Amino acid sequence: MKSTYTQIREKTKNLFLISDYLLWLLLDLSKFKRIKKEKIKKVLIIHLGAIGELLVTTPLFPALKKTLKCDISFMVSKGREEIFKNNPHLSEIITYEDNFKKNIKILKNKDFDLAIILFPGSIQLSLMCLLAGIKYRIGCFSGLKKGPALFFTRRVFPIFQKNKRHALEKNLSMIKQIGIENKNPKIEVYVTKKEKQSVKNKLKKLKVKDYIIVHPGFGFSTKHKYPSRLWPLDRYAKVIDHIVKNYPVKVLLTGSADEKIFAEKIKEKVKDKRKVIITNGLFDLMEISYLISKARLLIGPSTSVIHIATAFDTPLILLGGEELQDVWYPQMTKEKYKVLFHPEVCTECDKDYCRKKTIECMNAITTEEVIESSISLLNN
Repeated sequence: MKSTYTQIREKTKNLFLISDYLLWLLLDLSKFKRIKKEKIKKVLIIHLGAIGELLVTTPLFPALKKTLKCDISFMVSKGREEIFKNNPHLSEIITYEDNFKKNIKILKNKDFDLAIILFPGSIQLSLMCLLAGIKYRIGCFSGLKKGPALFFTRRVFPIFQKNKRHALEKNLSMIKQIGIENKNPKIEVYVTKKEKQSVKNKLKKLKVKDYIIVHPGFGFSTKHKYPSRLWPLDRYAKVIDHIVKNYPVKVLLTGSADEKIFAEKIKEKVKDKRKVIITNGLFDLMEISYLISKARLLIGPSTSVIHIATAFDTPLILLGGEELQDVWYPQMTKEKYKVLFHPEVCTECDKDYCRKKTIECMNAITTEEVIESSISLLNN
């Protein structure tokens, strides 16, 4: 149940959303510019978010490519480039620099016709694209700290808390501003033959054939004392005990190198340690993608691996809060996933840390629920 504080915060945010949109309507003359789609040959997409957030942008690429017959470049934050390196729809991946003038110079030399600013829809990014000479600019409201969303040729009407849409649909609403749709959107991840073979070789050395994946961590989960998406590690161990006892599989514990501490604590509590393998740091991002594609089941919180599993229709159990019900639920075959959350307890944020220092939303998910869901999916 949402607290009074959260309800006031949401109403205040909605007020600023509509005020920001009205400000754009009143002050930004660029909205009167007619967009000539036949003139668009080079498109820039900007998203400076995390890998999971970036993956739900991929349905835009084939839709733009098919309709405009254009070259598409994607600007992302440093360290996010790898997940798109094999994508056939992209002509180029541009790394966002922490230097306003340098970014303008980079973009100006590339002569883009259209910029689609997905996140953040800040005045800094829209102004950057304007000064780089990009004729058409599409965006949305970013947040109170990012300034008013001006200098956009087209803007998406703000989405209020009571009318949430999936993040993927929100991204697609951007290109609807110029009459382009993707009626069968799907997250796309591309893995090369070399990367696949590398995974096969590593699994052979580990003597692993059939396996499930348990991924307990998420971005910045080791940076906070109260990481909001971290399910109790002893419960992961109990779920693993049940699975390895009843199914002929091994369990691969995945995550970044700094999340290895979670994997070690889980394995420490597991009864049959021979069936559990810690793989933190063993596979790179594209190798993990292929690893996920061949897993019988993935269990974890809302993070990038969940979106990768969605791309391959890998069965998964997603643990978390209310935001998973509408904004971040898996876009895949319904029979292949379970989303576990408890709306009767605190599920009022989608942050990396629990400001209440209780992590109620994760603690409310029982071991029995996860075991029951794993049985359902493994027997499917």
